[in-house]
Amino acid sequence: MLSLNNIYLKVIRLTALLLLFKSSLLLNSQNLINNGNFESYSVSTYGCAYNFSMVTVWQQINSPDHFTTLCTLSNYGVPNNDFGSLFPKNGNAYIGISCYNFGIEGKEYIYQQLTNPLILGKSYYTSFFLSKSDRARIATEKIGAYFSVSQPTVASSMDAFLATPQVENHSGFLTDTVNWVKIEGYFTAQGGEQYITIGNFNSNADTDTLHTGTTNPFFMDAGTAYYYIDSVSLYDSLDYALITNIKKMEDNFKVNLYPNPTTSKLKLSIQNLKNEQLGIKITDVLGREVKTLEYEEEIDLSDLENGIYFLSLYQNKQVLTTKKIIKQ
Repeated sequence: MLSLNNIYLKVIRLTALLLLFKSSLLLNSQNLINNGNFESYSVSTYGCAYNFSMVTVWQQINSPDHFTTLCTLSNYGVPNNDFGSLFPKNGNAYIGISCYNFGIEGKEYIYQQLTNPLILGKSYYTSFFLSKSDRARIATEKIGAYFSVSQPTVASSMDAFLATPQVENHSGFLTDTVNWVKIEGYFTAQGGEQYITIGNFNSNADTDTLHTGTTNPFFMDAGTAYYYIDSVSLYDSLDYALITNIKKMEDNFKVNLYPNPTTSKLKLSIQNLKNEQLGIKITDVLGREVKTLEYEEEIDLSDLENGIYFLSLYQNKQVLTTKKIIKQ
């Protein structure tokens, strides 16, 4: 018969093994993308990487843009910049790329060299978030991630980088200017891929577009599909349960606002989060506080002027998330 002390020792050993196993899983699930949130860059006189070449690890084809809350140049700021208004998915920064230009084949891409090449036959999961610029006239759907053995290049700035991405959006036109939309997928490596590139890998003729219009187009826009990109990730694992756990950590709770845009009232729905001690703060595009209230499922915005605002949900004085809302 086992003594009580022996039972305690077995429980302690089993607990230690479980903790060791969990630590091993977390170690193996490290993000293989460096600087996936674009937070690291060479700080210029203006406090930002107004030149994309200053962004750590990442490289460029043509001229993508880097935006951060720390920039003193208004055209590269966050949430407001030359192309619209949006808070980052995570952290203080994101980048912007042109994925279609009317009459011009040239498109913008970002890429980086991975620390280690991908392994033949191994399953990988990759994802990134995007949101359409609210000052761009055009939306598209063919935006994805391409993994290659060699460094991506184009003959000139007037050419597109034509390739078949391993992961690409297939959920219709990407028109959301309010929320961050996740592009994700699994793929099996052919072996030796050591570069990830993000963008539109199709010619204009093979790119479906939708004219969304805008009341405030950005400068010189003759018809551009411009998107903000944030939170790029790549995991090497065949353990789908582990990937699911990672995704759950990314989407710890969900906040839905509807209808958005709205003419008066906004409904607030929260999943996987208790409503205790929740507060709401609404600010305008200049950061001025226009409304503060305790948590309510319906928010009256009829007293606000039409325009863009940002709703922050907080608990115990800590901001949990910030969502862009439009009153029209």
